[in-house]
Amino acid sequence: MEMIRAEKINKSFGKLKVLNDVSFEVQQGEVISVIGPSGSGKSTLLRCLIGLEEINGGEIFVEGISTEKEGKKAFRKMGMVFQGFNLFPHKTVLENLTEAPLIVKKEDRKTAVQKARTLLKKVGLGDKEDSYPSQLSGGQKQRVAIARAMSMEPDIMLFDEPTSSLDPELVGEVLSVIRDLAEDKITMMVVTHEMGFARDVSDRVFFMDHGKIISDTVPEKIFVNPESERIQAFLTKILNENRGSHQ
Repeated sequence: MEMIRAEKINKSFGKLKVLNDVSFEVQQGEVISVIGPSGSGKSTLLRCLIGLEEINGGEIFVEGISTEKEGKKAFRKMGMVFQGFNLFPHKTVLENLTEAPLIVKKEDRKTAVQKARTLLKKVGLGDKEDSYPSQLSGGQKQRVAIARAMSMEPDIMLFDEPTSSLDPELVGEVLSVIRDLAEDKITMMVVTHEMGFARDVSDRVFFMDHGKIISDTVPEKIFVNPESERIQAFLTKILNENRGSHQ
């Protein structure tokens, strides 16, 4: 089943063209990693898919629903996890997870709490339901953010560089949760600089540059035998940066 279809989507901020005729499809259960240099349009692409940015041209379909005609219905099929957690600081972990199901989905409290507790166990934080975000590490906050997005039972998960604001030793615990979701066959698009993760977990990798997807291929091909010098140069640079940060 086709979960997302983008047809020639364009997005500009003033005179700056950030997305330029971007087209692709994502099938049910696929994990797509989106890689490429800063400023290539990766985060903007995700924000357009979920309606946080309005596109200037083209069309997006989510499970066959046009976001232009039935935006609310389409956007509710997706959950998004950001770089910066975006948790409510004055609410406990459990309250952060139950807020949207109670208000948006009108779930009864007992159901919302049960579901939240199950999700917290799934991300390894069953003992943190009464904690406040300020009492958690960055990795724990991001795992709560993932559980919160999952609490709305989305069909598709979008991750915008979910580990970029974490200390290196906390990256693994967040990637581990995303790997588990991949094994559960949740459809995902993940903007990431973690090349090992992209190589191991993705079904396909999009390489973006200057607002276009210039490569859409399987991980083995892009990482073992890149089809252009541009991709080769990017991967070499990232590899060197990663080596430096782990020394």
